[in-house]
Amino acid sequence: MVFRLVMNPATSSVILENSAARFGCFRESYPSINVPNLMTLAEPTGNGKQSSKNGFSNILEWIHLHFLWLLVGCYVLAAFLPGPGLMIRQLSWGYPYAGEVTTPMLLLAMLLFCAAAVVRWEQVWQLLLRPGILLLGLICIWLVPSIFVGVLGWILPLALGEATTSGLLVGLALVAAMPVANSSVAWTQNSRGNVALGLGLIVLTILLSPLVTPQVLKLMGLALSPQDTVHSEELVKRFTGTFFIAWVILPSLAGMTFNRLAGSVFIEQIRSRIRFVSALALLTLNYTNASLALPDLLKRPTWGAIFLAGALAVALQLLGVATAWILARLTKQDKESTTALVFAFSMKHTGLALVLAGEVLQQEPRVILLIVLATLLQHILAGCVDWYITRTKAIM
Repeated sequence: MVFRLVMNPATSSVILENSAARFGCFRESYPSINVPNLMTLAEPTGNGKQSSKNGFSNILEWIHLHFLWLLVGCYVLAAFLPGPGLMIRQLSWGYPYAGEVTTPMLLLAMLLFCAAAVVRWEQVWQLLLRPGILLLGLICIWLVPSIFVGVLGWILPLALGEATTSGLLVGLALVAAMPVANSSVAWTQNSRGNVALGLGLIVLTILLSPLVTPQVLKLMGLALSPQDTVHSEELVKRFTGTFFIAWVILPSLAGMTFNRLAGSVFIEQIRSRIRFVSALALLTLNYTNASLALPDLLKRPTWGAIFLAGALAVALQLLGVATAWILARLTKQDKESTTALVFAFSMKHTGLALVLAGEVLQQEPRVILLIVLATLLQHILAGCVDWYITRTKAIM
């Protein structure tokens, strides 16, 4: 059975296509999965620049077509060739106010700057005029996962033993405490959801995370084992203070300022290039942090822990989907807003989680393992949700 990624020119989306389905066989058994086109270029202007822009467009299209596989490739490379990733991590510079600056911190700042630079802020301002669903969304995004992790923190160690769950619950708590992933709005747009609502949840969760995330981690830490509680407290200490101001708030504000000064016309012209830089930063960040955890896990493979980490990550994401659907039904949201809530609730900013885990808990590969798996699995789940939404709309 052969699968391949192909471009759908009618919708500018990518399709994971089964070769048998392509020729009419088993079409119902093997559905297509749409992946949002993050790299669409503005139309080139000027004949003199046509060739260079087309060449850059081809590179962007290739990265977009193979992004999920590139992410998998980063993990394979980190597992079997971790040396370059560890060398990148070891690069550091000392500054009087920001402390030691490492490459993962710079990559995180780049991700947040790029995300803020390409936001269409007029859509966010319009949404703030109707704040009800935003407030409910913010509460559910953090409160429901916190309760879920707290319950698991009591049950899993009793059922499986602390040795089995050690580190994994800390990783799960860290992912649950993160703001909404930047990529969720791309999935929302691809599924023709309410992009303004998706953008609003991303922006507000990032801006509020210095206040909310440490408290959420403290809350979940109460239900963890003593060792995991210590790790959670270390994360809280690192998450507050100058680190978060320097590497989360300031890059986001810088991106917002750049967006404002450059103007919407110029931003639209360079939007795809900014997303190209963001994609490279995300891949590099995943490779460097996975280089810490995956080689040790392969030397002493514990398949039970790997399976449990994947199951916990998927469970957290499915909980987000269910919470979004219930909230949408209770508040009588339309299908577009429901779509935005589903992607926002089920996708977490694992790039930030990877940096925190890599800086604070380098000696705990299981923490990084869960975050690495959550990064990959949340995109796969988003693809499945997108396919379901697209198919449902086609039937109706």
